[in-house]
Amino acid sequence: MKKIKVLHVCDSLDKGGLEEVIYNLVKNTNDQEFEASVACFKGGVVAERLKEKGFTCYEINEQKKIPRINKLKNYMKEGQFDIVQVHFSFHGILAAKLAGVKVIETTHNTYHFFENPWGRLKYSFYLNLVDSIVSVSKTVENFNLANFKIMNKKKTVVIRNSIDSERVSPTERTKEELKREFGLPENSFVISTLSRIDVQKGLEYFIEAAKMLNQKYDQLVFLIPGEGSQDYSQSLRNIAEGVDNIRFIGHVSKVNELFKVIDIFAMTSLWEGAPLTLLEAMAYGKAVVVTDVGNTAEVIQDNVNGFLVEKKDVQAFVDRVMTLIDHPEKRLAIEGQAQQDFNEKFSNQIMISTYKQLYKSLIN
Repeated sequence: MKKIKVLHVCDSLDKGGLEEVIYNLVKNTNDQEFEASVACFKGGVVAERLKEKGFTCYEINEQKKIPRINKLKNYMKEGQFDIVQVHFSFHGILAAKLAGVKVIETTHNTYHFFENPWGRLKYSFYLNLVDSIVSVSKTVENFNLANFKIMNKKKTVVIRNSIDSERVSPTERTKEELKREFGLPENSFVISTLSRIDVQKGLEYFIEAAKMLNQKYDQLVFLIPGEGSQDYSQSLRNIAEGVDNIRFIGHVSKVNELFKVIDIFAMTSLWEGAPLTLLEAMAYGKAVVVTDVGNTAEVIQDNVNGFLVEKKDVQAFVDRVMTLIDHPEKRLAIEGQAQQDFNEKFSNQIMISTYKQLYKSLIN
């Protein structure tokens, strides 16, 4: 039986949630029925990981619009792809249409920078070109329908993100050993974020919450892992200046070891689509306090498998963290429910099988 050939297209394949979703799809849809690969205009960390696994990652090093679209179109034709799944790449959509290939646009976020007349018109144009529009959460789909004129609403579908099994690989190293390695006091209670350093993540509110929590507790340590905007990073360091237990620890290669030392996972984002780190925290059985943005309210049932707070509401965030610190039995129950919900509702098997069904429906 001829395999269905799927080409994923994105502008950049370095680090981030969108890139991890592509990695997950390529790795887990290559089987007896499907052959998946990637084309991008700029490589990076995830591109190299795919190549190391033996998957095709075609990089088009062309800056000019028309030549890069033509190169990609020709690659699609020569490769005889059945489906092109685009991940927010306008040039990818145009190339697929010119190549005469079925095309899916995947919306990974609520793209607020399109909330202006020209932006709405532009993205509406591209959304109407494609054969299917995948939103990674119901919140993202609602945002699209409210902000963009989609002529055929039947082609919209929600497929919730999940995470590849290799991202959930508990370490055998002890918590005490890892705390020493991270330079954390043995009796410390660790509250951590996990994201790129970007204004979207609202990390200044995490720092303000840390300062408030320090007024009541003396054993806390606040970790801010990740890399990103230098200007924003410096502004955060300025806000945290003089607070010794707020630690910027940079890129963490072994996330499983970070989750081993975390007691509470925090997310103070101002906007999101479907954050993968929230799913990771749940998969590792961590209590979470997150802002009600993107799909977090679709994932977290407040006071059951985690806590939801309004964005920028530092006091509410502090109150929820205090509840988890002061009531270990409550924290334990939330941790267990979070892990159970991940396994039952957000497993990778559900996401992969749903995408496969979509691919088949487009071909048939």
